[in-house]
Amino acid sequence: MNVAVIFGGRSPEHEVSIVTAHQVKSALNEKYEVTLIYITKEGEWLTGDELHELNTFTNGCLPNILNYDRVSIEFETRPTFYSIPNRSGLFNKKKTLDIDVVFPAIHGVNGEDGSLQGLLELMNIPYVGAGVVGSSIGMDKIIMKSILSDSGLPVLPFIWFTKHQWNTTSEDIIDRVQEKLGYPVFVKPAISGSSIGVSPARNEEELYNAIELACRYCKRIVIEEGIEQGYEINCSVMGSDVPVASVCEQPISNSDFLSFDDKYIHDKPDDSDDVSREGMAGAQREIPAPIADDLTLHIQNLATDTFQILDCSGIARIDFLLTAEDIVYVNEINTLPGSFSFYLWEPSDITFPQLTSELVTLALETHKEKNKLIYTNTTNLLSHASASLGKLKE
Repeated sequence: MNVAVIFGGRSPEHEVSIVTAHQVKSALNEKYEVTLIYITKEGEWLTGDELHELNTFTNGCLPNILNYDRVSIEFETRPTFYSIPNRSGLFNKKKTLDIDVVFPAIHGVNGEDGSLQGLLELMNIPYVGAGVVGSSIGMDKIIMKSILSDSGLPVLPFIWFTKHQWNTTSEDIIDRVQEKLGYPVFVKPAISGSSIGVSPARNEEELYNAIELACRYCKRIVIEEGIEQGYEINCSVMGSDVPVASVCEQPISNSDFLSFDDKYIHDKPDDSDDVSREGMAGAQREIPAPIADDLTLHIQNLATDTFQILDCSGIARIDFLLTAEDIVYVNEINTLPGSFSFYLWEPSDITFPQLTSELVTLALETHKEKNKLIYTNTTNLLSHASASLGKLKE
């Protein structure tokens, strides 16, 4: 079976995606043929053997994109991926990329947000992870929190506004934040990941600067009430119709929240060429989380509820915020590839290669079930429409 890993993309999390793709490739290599499809920051789709080497990307860009084959999608008979050689010639003709399932590895916008999933739906090709709805809702913090709140799940008080509203009524927005939420608060781009553009604010000056920063990444901003002396607990969920929860973890940070550096920039181990342990798995954490069994069960139940309410499948990590009195709030969901959370499944004796294999199996099963649905409906509507149009011409 050939699995295509699509990564890179026009996203602030481009470099994170490159690491994720090589993690996934290393795990899939044990069982599958792997095709890497890299999307540059300019939006070019490329493939080639050198993409399988992480050091190809160490300078922040490809050495020479002219050395790589282009990838195209054509819809002549049925939607198909093609590889187009970078040099023309008698024997350098485009060839079909035989892809059985796609493993999306683009973090953030244009990949994790349902965009890529929508393309794959149109192509009717199996893909790993949440569908269009689950991916897009999970990426949009405003819509996600609104749906969870309306479904009775606990979320912290929040307000939201647009960049245009901020540019025209900034004083009113600051007054609203201070009146409804107070301090501290967290300011976030509505669509963003890896803590990019996220800032805490403890006073009006910090609030103003935090909003200005968030507006650089998204046109919609969300501000949440902060928790004094709170802490974070995370839980992964995997499955489809009957999802199951992992053990819980407690991330450790010396600041108010896990920054980009906390999540991804660590001292590399001696075997730094092995990317299988990089990323969030390298951040400081306690597994299992040092919390009571009943609190663990409560969080696991909230995690599976969140997973199902947001119409997710495959795998996701749900992040929770807890007060010092252990009152639990759902903070956000991280759908694939925002989090594989493979380290949360290792206590259940599930290795990362086993996890990726299970996700491929889930993708194929989900695709098979979707194709059992009825997508066409034959009626005599056009006959009636033709008659109606004829009368209009009389």
